[in-house]
Amino acid sequence: MTSKMTPAGKVLEHILRKAKITQKELSTETGIYPQRINELIKGKRDFTIEQSLNIEKALGIGIEGYFYIIQANYQVYAYITEKERSQHPDLSKFSTALFWDTRVEKINWIKNKEWVIQRIFEYGNQQEIEEAIRFYGKDTLKAILPTINSEWKKETRERNFKEFVQ
Repeated sequence: MTSKMTPAGKVLEHILRKAKITQKELSTETGIYPQRINELIKGKRDFTIEQSLNIEKALGIGIEGYFYIIQANYQVYAYITEKERSQHPDLSKFSTALFWDTRVEKINWIKNKEWVIQRIFEYGNQQEIEEAIRFYGKDTLKAILPTINSEWKKETRERNFKEFVQ
């Protein structure tokens, strides 16, 4: 279950649920106030090293700093993701219809560039395609567009690639 995209509190919540241990029982075992345990699970407070070690001991987790490490990994992931989300094209150049199934301001234009480029070159108008070219650059588009394996809207995508990128 653990990954850099999962907050430490969610991992603790999952472990407690699987072990059928209540927050109150964990509080009694660790000496950490029940409210603090809840705040850790909800992500309202960060784990301290001491809390992490006490909880690990109570749960029989043999990795020292387990929750603290998960928390640090998640914080790095969240920071990088936030930095990436701040990098985006001029959103006023895109119609809401182009990204009908998501909120355009929530798109991570860096991590999801393959999907975004595919969508723009299959459904986008000239203004949207030109903004994608400005934002990503022709070299990126030349590298990504030929690797898209979808047959859906392939002719439109290839036509737009030839007209605007090559």
